[in-house]
Amino acid sequence: MQKYDELQIAIDTARKAGSILLQHYGTELDIKTKENNTPVSNADHAANDFIIKNLTAHFPYPILSEESVDDKKRLHMEKVWVVDPLDGTKDFIEKTGEFTVAIGLVENNQPILGVVYRPTTQELFYAKKEGGSFREVEGKPQKLSVTTTGSVSDAKFVISKLDSKHTGYMDRIGAVNRMRVGSAAYKICKVAQGEYDAYFVIKSRMSEWDDCAAGLILAEAGGVLSDIFGNSLLYNQDNTSRTRGTIASNKNLYTNLLQKIDPIAKEEYSSL
Repeated sequence: MQKYDELQIAIDTARKAGSILLQHYGTELDIKTKENNTPVSNADHAANDFIIKNLTAHFPYPILSEESVDDKKRLHMEKVWVVDPLDGTKDFIEKTGEFTVAIGLVENNQPILGVVYRPTTQELFYAKKEGGSFREVEGKPQKLSVTTTGSVSDAKFVISKLDSKHTGYMDRIGAVNRMRVGSAAYKICKVAQGEYDAYFVIKSRMSEWDDCAAGLILAEAGGVLSDIFGNSLLYNQDNTSRTRGTIASNKNLYTNLLQKIDPIAKEEYSSL
């Protein structure tokens, strides 16, 4: 098989998948509800089919994707693609514009490259391990760096939704500056970009494909991604769900945030 540049192929694939999504955007969608009570549409499947076909044409690595059957063969492989063809399906359906394509490559359970693309703004975020992370718009790449804010009360938080339970958590820890943004991958990239200081969820429906690509982008920008107990996140696992929440933060804020969240985390996971 011809040798291809993994990052460039991932970028090209994400952009083309984004174009496919835009062809469906604003049209009458065929929407179904998955077993985990989240929506999936024909747009998700169209983008997924293209990504699988294109990555498979260039590389022999197995693919873990939100919208494909997981046959577990990937567990015996060193390199695995981890893909979310449409991160933010609800935002896609509601036409907020805040949805992304996320493609990560994992080697020995750790991400080594990540690409997150937002089709509606043509924002491209990408990173390669030990190569820095970048945001590119109109062909102009800018190196990313997280903020240095260390105070939870001063920090700007990006959140998924303003539901009463999560708002209550934020009130308890003194996180007063909050902004709702769609797509989990996009939120993590916004922390990497330095537009926000942190993002966290105590309990979520997130899985490896939500944070794989964006997590490397954050790490290469100087940030930290972990579960709410401070444990590093692993990839290409048998259970792909994030069963103990997620924190994405700059390093200065991270320890303070963990300490403030700890009592809440222990309450919510007391039965584990």
